[in-house]
Amino acid sequence: MELSGVKATGKQVVSEFTEKNVPFMAAGIAYNAFVSLAPLLVLLLIVTTTFGTGLEDRIVSVAQSSLPAPIADLVVQVFSSGASSAGTSVISLVVLLWGSLKVFRGLDTAFSEIYESTADSSLVDSLQDGLVVFVSLVVGVLGTVAASAAFAGLADSLPLGGYVMPLVLLGGLVAAFFPMYYVFPDADLSWRQVLPGTVVAAVGWAVFQSLFQVYLSVKGGGTTSLFGGVLLIVTWLYFSSIVLLAGTVINAVISGHATGDPGGVGAGASKYTTEREATLSRGELRQYLADFQTELAGAYEPSRDGPGTDTSPSHPWPRDDVKLTESSSVEGGKETRTVVLRWHPDDDAESDGRDSTDTDSPNRQSTPTTSD
Repeated sequence: MELSGVKATGKQVVSEFTEKNVPFMAAGIAYNAFVSLAPLLVLLLIVTTTFGTGLEDRIVSVAQSSLPAPIADLVVQVFSSGASSAGTSVISLVVLLWGSLKVFRGLDTAFSEIYESTADSSLVDSLQDGLVVFVSLVVGVLGTVAASAAFAGLADSLPLGGYVMPLVLLGGLVAAFFPMYYVFPDADLSWRQVLPGTVVAAVGWAVFQSLFQVYLSVKGGGTTSLFGGVLLIVTWLYFSSIVLLAGTVINAVISGHATGDPGGVGAGASKYTTEREATLSRGELRQYLADFQTELAGAYEPSRDGPGTDTSPSHPWPRDDVKLTESSSVEGGKETRTVVLRWHPDDDAESDGRDSTDTDSPNRQSTPTTSD
């Protein structure tokens, strides 16, 4: 990708991040994650003790070295209590299912908004997706802990051994995050379209953890008050959610599933008005494009091969350059190609027979779509 393409992609990512109100989505996800944090840890304890993995102490060690003090203290408290009673386990599982459902529904909604998906996601679909992602997260955490334990003894004897553990943890994050970015979007995606955002989120999350640890060390290592501990946990979950959703935005832009419509598509795109939606034959499409050329770029030789279409709205002259976006997607085994033109109307431009008063939308677009 050329430098200009990288800059354009970066600008679109920033625009999507702002228009889709990602910080607000992250706040909802952080709240739901906070509600289900303790039950999730209890279930993780049940899994490790049931299968006899012997990783409880290692999980506690990794938590103390990698997580903020309030969350690390919660992990230590849960894992130091030993196996729970059967009644406590059942109660925890019920609370876990309720809390996890809210988290996964929130993630599913956020991904749908970012990917501008109009498909309805049923409760069963959300549960299936949530189960896949949850299992992958548990496997990723256990695998990362096991790998870190295996490499811990070799770090001193290997060249550049100090870089082994961070790389192992980073690889574990990528493996844990990948299913989430692959399963939650309601779109047919390849692993290449999912990997960039996954890697960025993993690196961003690791960097954020390091910065948060520095902040806690400067601040004094933690807080003794209940309110202060809760505030730190919610803050950590909030910024972690922002990092995860930033990876989603990157994937949506790269895969062509982000058009810049604020709030998603359909009723959510409150700033956009659909002025025309139609299905055209080849002849009608030819005439539409000819009329479109005249309105946007200047005079042309009219086409006489197809019927005229007088129902199309007038397209005002562009004030500056016109942005062209061509994309393709595959859903249900059928390829769809989309061409999007965006420009800012020139309110002062007047031409023969041209109506330039239709400038309610600040960023007009035309999207002819054909399906093969």
